[in-house]
Amino acid sequence: IGSTLDRPIAQPRGRHLNGSSVGARANQPSDDEVNKKKVVHCINPIYGLKDPKWLIEYLEYHIAIGVDHFHVYNVDMHSPDVQRVLETYRNWDFITRHDWSAKASGKYTTRITYEHAKWGAQTDCALRSRGIYDYALFSDIDEVAMGGDEGLTPALEMCEQAHKDRGVIGCSFNSNTVSSVFTKLTDDEELKVKDKLLLERYNHMEVKPFCPSNCRCLGKNCSEMTRKYHYGRQKYMVNMHDLSIPPRPLWTHAISGDYDEMDRIMEQLPDDVFHIRHYQGHWLKNRNLLDKMEEKYAPLPKQFIDLIRETIFKGSLRRSYEQAKEDFSSGLDWITPVERPAKYHNNILLA
Repeated sequence: IGSTLDRPIAQPRGRHLNGSSVGARANQPSDDEVNKKKVVHCINPIYGLKDPKWLIEYLEYHIAIGVDHFHVYNVDMHSPDVQRVLETYRNWDFITRHDWSAKASGKYTTRITYEHAKWGAQTDCALRSRGIYDYALFSDIDEVAMGGDEGLTPALEMCEQAHKDRGVIGCSFNSNTVSSVFTKLTDDEELKVKDKLLLERYNHMEVKPFCPSNCRCLGKNCSEMTRKYHYGRQKYMVNMHDLSIPPRPLWTHAISGDYDEMDRIMEQLPDDVFHIRHYQGHWLKNRNLLDKMEEKYAPLPKQFIDLIRETIFKGSLRRSYEQAKEDFSSGLDWITPVERPAKYHNNILLA
């Protein structure tokens, strides 16, 4: 559809931070790293991204939990700051970039519906990844994968076992909304959280989903619900090392699929094994629910936050990140924070 900027198959180069190796970036991998399953992250098409802070934290977090490589599909070319960060990761061989713009695709990716861009990118990434990686993770730039203290490992093990036991092709998992991104802090409050990473700052999420935006009611008065597939904005990972599995997109949150088939070929992962943290929730804002919803404290594992901070501030990313902190505030270009009651402010300040 579009064009690829070299390196359709890439192996991450080792990175050193001020003379010491960090995590999977070491030139001499540990036994665990040699034996780990290789994971490629197929990020759905990105547009309008201006602040590099989120991009840096997003990529570093997913590298920390076990992602080996990213395919990035650009609908537009972003800001110069984001361009520089993308080029840095490309030079490190952590990402492969694809021009998914209207010009490169003959308007296929932007005409009528954005879902054209998604389905084309998912198919492209699956085709490029077959036989090279063990699993491909499909999600958006505003979604962070959460697998607990062990990162991706428990989810991959459960998926692999389900593949062996009943031939499933992959695993799907729930989307949980990080609602604290909508809390507009005062100038004094902003100063109190200025040294926090964005992934530390936004750590409160919905206690339960809100139908029909990220679930589907079943029965009278929504006494039961389902969160499967597009009804719950679920995302998925797919087996890439079994070449008998055809490469294809399965569903998106806007387009349904054959769910009888999905029930046969997909394993549902419980939230405590794996889920997506969705840094969005426009349906809560549009329905005036942000002033009365119940939030819970749900921080990302400390060891990953500490590793991200070390990588940023002891390496070559520091300049890009600190410059961005001066020029941008929330770091989430797609969110416009709103005034909320004091308890939601306290959720951020006291975390």
